[in-house]
Amino acid sequence: MTLYGIPPAGFRRLMAPERGRDHAHAIADAAHAWWVANRGGSGDRAIAVGTLAGLALSAPSQSEGPDYGPLLIPLSDEGLVDTLRAGWNTFRLYDPDLAAVARPLHEWLAAPTENDVRGLSDYARVLVRAGLLEYCSDLARAESDDLLGLMIARMRTYAERQSTGEFFTPAMAADNIGEVIFATERKPGDLFLEPAAGTGTMARAAAAALRVYGTDPASYRWWLNDLDPLNAACCAVNSQLWRLGRRVTVSCGDALNQPRLLEESVQRRAEQAIAELEERPVLYPTRTRPPFWPF
Repeated sequence: MTLYGIPPAGFRRLMAPERGRDHAHAIADAAHAWWVANRGGSGDRAIAVGTLAGLALSAPSQSEGPDYGPLLIPLSDEGLVDTLRAGWNTFRLYDPDLAAVARPLHEWLAAPTENDVRGLSDYARVLVRAGLLEYCSDLARAESDDLLGLMIARMRTYAERQSTGEFFTPAMAADNIGEVIFATERKPGDLFLEPAAGTGTMARAAAAALRVYGTDPASYRWWLNDLDPLNAACCAVNSQLWRLGRRVTVSCGDALNQPRLLEESVQRRAEQAIAELEERPVLYPTRTRPPFWPF
């Protein structure tokens, strides 16, 4: 039985790849293949990754939660844009500072062009059919790999990565490092600091290791930084997908050479984000009811 062209969520879970890492790669491959075929190369990567991130944040917090697939499948391009706006509005209410960091992923929604939204509903259908909602609603799957990082790596050319010296740590390597880091004693309240976080895969591995040892990552403090604004934006979203808790700081700057300036800019940004929320509670006007917020 199918509903709006897709089987029920329970059946989609059964059909998903057994390993979460394989599932993440399948979603990233399907998303990237559609984008290249229909939107061309690595252009508009903020829209490609931002749409993926916005839908990921809207997934239920539990695998047995409500099925949003049938609600997303029938949407038009304009309907999907409205839905994404509602989701980012909710994210901003939840954490205005992280939403400010994530701005590169959603600021295009303020005044999208016809080309910006062209085919986005088809892109969303690809993501839903690839199992994005089921992947993100299952924490064990969601923290098995860095889905946003996989997508960014596919969207960036070899020349771009070479020019910035960017290297995305493979999930397996990150998992091994995470095991080593947390093999020693750690106590709640300690700070996990990653000055060159990329999209956050080391934090993902550390959080997974903490859970293996029976500790909630939310009881720790996290500070993730990267020089690239899009990477930092993905860290902000990933911190929620991986349930790192409310004591998360994400920054974008030179944490190695200018740590004091970075701390000051983070403080100013947080104060400004709260002031803007009080002045303008709704970031993007929308007609769509906000999605169930899972966190």
